[in-house]
Amino acid sequence: MEKRKFSGKTILKLAGALLALAYLGFCLYAGITGNFPGMHQKEHVMRFGDLKNWVSGGMSAVIISVLCVNSAINDVNVQKGRKKTSSPSFFIMLLLISFPLLLESYLDIGWIGIAFYAGIMALLFGIAWIPQILNQWIARLLLREKTMSGKQQVQIIEWIHFYPLKKLLIFGLWGFGVVIVLCGIWEAATGKVEMDRQFFLCLFCIAVLVATLFQKMKRYICTPCHSIPVLNQSLSKNQLELLLEGEHFERIPFEDPAMKQYLEIYRSQNWMLMGGKLISKKLALWVTMDRSRNDTLLKVLYLNGTTAKASVDLEIRENRYEEFTSVLRELIGYERSLNLYGKEKQLAEKFASCFPELISDQERIAAFLTQDVTEIRRDYIQTFSPLDARKKKRSRQDCFNG
Repeated sequence: MEKRKFSGKTILKLAGALLALAYLGFCLYAGITGNFPGMHQKEHVMRFGDLKNWVSGGMSAVIISVLCVNSAINDVNVQKGRKKTSSPSFFIMLLLISFPLLLESYLDIGWIGIAFYAGIMALLFGIAWIPQILNQWIARLLLREKTMSGKQQVQIIEWIHFYPLKKLLIFGLWGFGVVIVLCGIWEAATGKVEMDRQFFLCLFCIAVLVATLFQKMKRYICTPCHSIPVLNQSLSKNQLELLLEGEHFERIPFEDPAMKQYLEIYRSQNWMLMGGKLISKKLALWVTMDRSRNDTLLKVLYLNGTTAKASVDLEIRENRYEEFTSVLRELIGYERSLNLYGKEKQLAEKFASCFPELISDQERIAAFLTQDVTEIRRDYIQTFSPLDARKKKRSRQDCFNG
């Protein structure tokens, strides 16, 4: 088995974590035993109020140690080609930060502090991992043998990233800001609150924020089917639901262990679900990948010149590349390279020319997605193939005819 050497930065991070943990142990020892009187003096710590030195020192040590360990783990994951982690470590840090506070409460009030600590621990771990588990569980509802309507499938896909809940929360936050402004104006008008400079500035800033975010809030809430990029700008929700009638999804299997664990990609006859985004196979013409250390952004170029984006939570590199590109080849339906750089305008014009009798882009897309598009796609591939490829094809046809 190949041995992996830690880099100098990783070793320094681990050393910093060990020193921070040692200081944390010292703070806890001072707090439990009552030794070191200086550690029991209280100091004002920002919004936390007055804290004993051993409590504030323990909280600082937790922050430093968790950040160092998380960074070192990410270094090792990148070296081994695994996914970086961040959210679980963040919630673990919040959990451990509360430990010195709750230990102090336990020393003062007994087992109530321990029960409170256990409740917070369960809550934080739930917040950290339940969304990911729910995402996978909701997506796999598409695999049920029971026949589902297009409306049911769209609802399932929308809930993968909790878009209906996000819309409700965004509207609730914006509405809460409106209520604050109206209550502030009413209180000032009735004389219950004195309109001093600080109150006016606070109310004015909230009012400006509410007014500025109104259009963005309205656009986000009124946009149907956030899980179907590009098409949700042209088609209505009912049209999108009709397009999914009769579709049956299956999960794409992978051999790479990390891809098995982190990639949830589903396919049907005319669609592919990647990273919670539904991509049309009929419209997909080309795909580019922007790879980072933590995820991979896919940009799918459609035949009408628009681009749909989807993100998968894994870096696609080395041995994963070939396995993942086979999925992309299935999405676009061919293997040859095309000359498409900077051709978005030409693609849009060609798409419009395929439906000269239709006026709007909405009508063209709806007509395109409800018919056999084999010949149209073949014409696109021939038109935007490199010149050398077209010459070779013509020469092969001439030799065959001769």
